[in-house]
Amino acid sequence: MSSIDMLIVAVYMIALIIMGYYLSKGNKTQDDYFVGGRSVATLPIALSIAATTVSANGFIGGPGWAYGSGLMAFMLNFSIPIVLLLTLSIFLPFFYNLKVTSIYEYIEMRLGGKSRLLVVIGFIVSNVIQVGSFLFIPSLVIQTFTGWSLTTVVPIVVTVAILYTLLGGIKAVIWTDAIQMVVLWGGVIATIVIVLNNMDIGFFEAMKVAKQEGKLDALDFSLDFKLENGVWVGLIGGLFMWLKYYATDQTQTQRMFAAKSINEVKKSICISGFVMNIMYFVFMILGVLLFVYFGGKEFDNSNNIMITFIANNIPVGVLGLIIAGIFAAAMSSIDSVLNSVTTVFVKDIYEKFITKGKQASLKVSMIFTLAFGIMLIGFTLMAFSGTTASILKTVGSYLSYFSGSILAMFLLAMFTKKANDSGVAIGFVLGIAITTYIGKLGLVNWLWNYPIGCTITLIIGYVASLIFNENLKAGFEEFTFKGQRDKLIAEGNITDSEGHSILPGGVDKYSYALIGLFIVQIIVLSFIQM
Repeated sequence: MSSIDMLIVAVYMIALIIMGYYLSKGNKTQDDYFVGGRSVATLPIALSIAATTVSANGFIGGPGWAYGSGLMAFMLNFSIPIVLLLTLSIFLPFFYNLKVTSIYEYIEMRLGGKSRLLVVIGFIVSNVIQVGSFLFIPSLVIQTFTGWSLTTVVPIVVTVAILYTLLGGIKAVIWTDAIQMVVLWGGVIATIVIVLNNMDIGFFEAMKVAKQEGKLDALDFSLDFKLENGVWVGLIGGLFMWLKYYATDQTQTQRMFAAKSINEVKKSICISGFVMNIMYFVFMILGVLLFVYFGGKEFDNSNNIMITFIANNIPVGVLGLIIAGIFAAAMSSIDSVLNSVTTVFVKDIYEKFITKGKQASLKVSMIFTLAFGIMLIGFTLMAFSGTTASILKTVGSYLSYFSGSILAMFLLAMFTKKANDSGVAIGFVLGIAITTYIGKLGLVNWLWNYPIGCTITLIIGYVASLIFNENLKAGFEEFTFKGQRDKLIAEGNITDSEGHSILPGGVDKYSYALIGLFIVQIIVLSFIQM
């Protein structure tokens, strides 16, 4: 990598740190650090939600996956519009009305301390796995272009991510994510243009070649449960996977809690759905184009497909911009997870068990952010150094064993009156154990582990709750979905100060827009496949 490219990347990194410092001036309290004083604007939240989901894994791993699987790899994101519809109409208003900082505070409000501790552990483990993968991709890129070892590169990447997150809190996370989404779009567009310029045929001719190779066949309605990225596994398995992520994961809900109003959050979620699915589709097209460019050449590591093209074909200056784009994707995910994991640890563990309810200081919160960042270095080096499959597939399969159980815990709490602390805790542990056993048998594609785990946990958790029959907390009904709706209606408190509905369960223009996006996806994929 030339000195010009290195300079571009360095300037970009320094700019992020400066921005974090600038935004830190408004952080006076823990509430400012974790939820931005609940005053962040719509567009940056929307771009931040999208940027966290896309990550560098999408930029590098997405085209690598599409190189082998074609547009079928898009089916991983197929259900996102439906998931976001459920999130903004049911889950978001419910949690937003509770005014919690950590979404897992709700679990103790409704169930109790045992369930809360278990779901917090599940969250921290899943996000350490995720953020480790977010670190691995840009580190792999730097290693390729500099020759430095991963043991040198990973600490450098972590340090940059920590600094601006540490300085600016959630506001730095959201605003830098918004900027990084713009940078990432620039990197993707530049890469596609260069791919086309380096081929002897045009875009439509390349698509014809890809079609002949079956790379444009996205919709496969086969009932084969081992099929990767079929319609049913993408729709059902993907729905459970993404619903856990968007509706019950602090990484995403924390941004939603930072918005000015429920209406602003709904708007942000809707916009983010369009941005990230369009971008993910572009990643798939890029992977298909690379398949045509390389003539279907086999690679030992699918993560190296994009990196190989970048290394051999991108001119000086543009290379720096594209690598900055890769970092943009990575940092937008790393900062989010660092801030969210810190929030959960402080609110759900430190304040509960150490300070016994006393709010931690801003300084303590920042120290924990630093500690988690350092911990990620070792995990990343241990977990992903030997990965040869698409990093998206690898991480998704890791998370599939317990994510369904996390979603089931929230469903039991919100939609049943019988669920109690001991019963749900038992269901959670057994659900993970049984799902892991089934997953290791290899009977179904890994995406099915999400609905399987959720269903097993729902059944065992509910039955165990009936057996234990614990005395539920007084007034627990208001912490159920129906109870909150009934209470708001009885009080005549169904709209906010701007006249927007705060009732969970409503359908509005944003819901219809997401339904429209889902229908458009089907039409576009069907047309391409014809």
